[in-house]
Amino acid sequence: MTTTTENQTAKPKQVPDFYIFENAGNGEKGGKPAGAAFVHKKGKGFTLLIGGKRYAAFPPKAKTAAQPELPQQPAINGLRKQLAPSPNSS
Repeated sequence: MTTTTENQTAKPKQVPDFYIFENAGNGEKGGKPAGAAFVHKKGKGFTLLIGGKRYAAFPPKAKTAAQPELPQQPAINGLRKQLAPSPNSS
């Protein structure tokens, strides 16, 4: 006798790609199982199951050409310009 109905299909249990363990500490080997990680279906990333909660992890997105990174000028250069005597002052 099965517990599934005609409208429901039984999903096969997924085998994790990685297992997550707590650090044992004190130089002990092993640790308590904490969760599992699966390769994400959408792109490069992982789905993490830790303590009954589901998380998604993805690498950072690359910056596009529309958002160029501006070079940062140290604040001290601006202070030097403000404090420098002007050539007209004598």
